[in-house]
Amino acid sequence: MPEIAVPKLNTNDDSYVLLAWLAPDGEAVPAGAPVAEVETSKAVEELTAATGGVLRHRVVTGAEIAPGQVIALLDDPAARGGAPAPRPAGGEGPTITAPARARMAELGVTAEQVAALGRPIVRRADIDALTTAPPAAAESPAPPAAAESPAPPAATASLSRNQRAVARTVARSHATVPAAYTAMTIDVDAALERMPRLTRAVRRPVGLAELFVAAIGAVHAEHPGCFARLDDDGHTLHPAGAAHVGVTVDLGEGLYVPVVRDAGTATVAEIARALARFRVTAAGGAFRPSELDGATITLTLHQDAHVSLAIPIVFPGQTCAVAVTAPRPELYLGDDGRPATRTVAQVGLAYDHRVVNGREAARFLAALARTLQEEPR
Repeated sequence: MPEIAVPKLNTNDDSYVLLAWLAPDGEAVPAGAPVAEVETSKAVEELTAATGGVLRHRVVTGAEIAPGQVIALLDDPAARGGAPAPRPAGGEGPTITAPARARMAELGVTAEQVAALGRPIVRRADIDALTTAPPAAAESPAPPAAAESPAPPAATASLSRNQRAVARTVARSHATVPAAYTAMTIDVDAALERMPRLTRAVRRPVGLAELFVAAIGAVHAEHPGCFARLDDDGHTLHPAGAAHVGVTVDLGEGLYVPVVRDAGTATVAEIARALARFRVTAAGGAFRPSELDGATITLTLHQDAHVSLAIPIVFPGQTCAVAVTAPRPELYLGDDGRPATRTVAQVGLAYDHRVVNGREAARFLAALARTLQEEPR
């Protein structure tokens, strides 16, 4: 009997959560139909049926599941002389997932409204989209004043799927990584001066994000411990063969951490193209698992001018995360003793203290500062 097993979705996770079944137990599903949502530490992924059949759940919603685990079977009743339950098709209407049906009942959405979407498969998000338009203003006169009654309880809200994934990662990081933090004020005038020229040369925006990715990649060989992975035994270290830099992207629709591969050998043009593509993809929230997996260090960016300090989490499976604040002017005394101004950014390193000590963290940040003064490749 065909099985639906959990694939390896994220190299940093050894377990996931079955967030929702998209088709109920006992329903016939065609090949390629989405049947379940699985939440990793980075994203929510859909699992699909490789072949058609009657879905037989083997795991309950909310359960913790592991890569390779069988969570459902696909029964073939026709092989036993039976016939699968009928599926909506063509003019009979779309296939509606179980979460979508529940949302329809909750919001009072009709089958006619769903059919008007013209989608072969309707998910919960499609039902939510039907209800985003504000209701028409009532034309009936206001009701007479009534006696005062206790105020209704404040409305509650649920975290988004993306934020729930962030919450799980944060909780796991704080529970498993004894992190420390070191920050350094870094002069970024030289970097800011070359950004317009590099932008024209590569025909893509080149900002501090691109230059810090390049700088982090450049110091990989000098500081391998900052790119390593520590085994669960707490004493076996696996240095990374390359600097794969995860970069935080948050456009208000959720936090994503896509990965710039081989930043140590990538040119600034290649880095700029990758980050430009990530920003566009983040706007639609359509990252592929391969784009979010495999980082060996993380860069977090804080562009609000009023942020003076930001302490990132260290993702489980990594040893370090770099935080960069927005540039700001600073008054200082020059070599001649006269006051002068320069532009600086606060750059911090959160690190797994089992692997990296304060002296190494300071050396890593100093290496970043030196590299930012140099012309990138």
